[in-house]
Amino acid sequence: MLQYVVHGPTADHPFNRRTGVCAWSQSPHHFTTLSKLIKGIARLNAVQLVTRSLFIEERLNNNAAFPTLSPTLAEIATAREALEQAITDAADGGRTATAKREQRRRDLKLALDALAGDVISQSADDPELILSAGFFVRKNSQSSAALPAPLKLRARISEQVGEALLDWGTTRGAAIYVVEHNGVSPDDESAWKQVAETTRIRQIVGGLASAKEHWFRVRAVGTTGRSPWSDVARTLVR
Repeated sequence: MLQYVVHGPTADHPFNRRTGVCAWSQSPHHFTTLSKLIKGIARLNAVQLVTRSLFIEERLNNNAAFPTLSPTLAEIATAREALEQAITDAADGGRTATAKREQRRRDLKLALDALAGDVISQSADDPELILSAGFFVRKNSQSSAALPAPLKLRARISEQVGEALLDWGTTRGAAIYVVEHNGVSPDDESAWKQVAETTRIRQIVGGLASAKEHWFRVRAVGTTGRSPWSDVARTLVR
């Protein structure tokens, strides 16, 4: 098993409540080597990172396996809310607002990096506990029980403008489902974007362009790794 070191806020490395980041996270010593945990945040844009943070916060809230966390969920929420405000402020463009949004994105990413280190430390590398915290786990190359792709994915038109309704069959061994959307073409891999992570087998996807077709796919994540993507489903959106 790989070794790792987890740092937490101390008197020497206080937590900055304005940015939501520990001072130590700015130094090169804060990086941790994680064995099974996959954070899944490196390539997320600002909006996707907010969604990811909300999912992790939800999974860790009142999670008995992690009674105390460093950073705390309140501190993660502070960083996430700062990013949400920066996204709103940057909606009309402008170099200063855009730069601030990117700084807040980095702040939240660093806070989630630190949280991942604490989760792996407390979970003792237990895949089920890692998944319960909202993070992913690396696939065990020695395991033959690979997750199958989710079946029976359906995408339906909603009565609400800009929404699509998705549902699919339960995948045995799945702890989390990842949903991706494509508003260009299902053959364009670069156009697939993650829009949700859920423990349920249904999802409402909003904020979609009206009066056009949209495509969706789902994959399962469990203790044995990630499944292949499901078949693609499509629907028109009002």
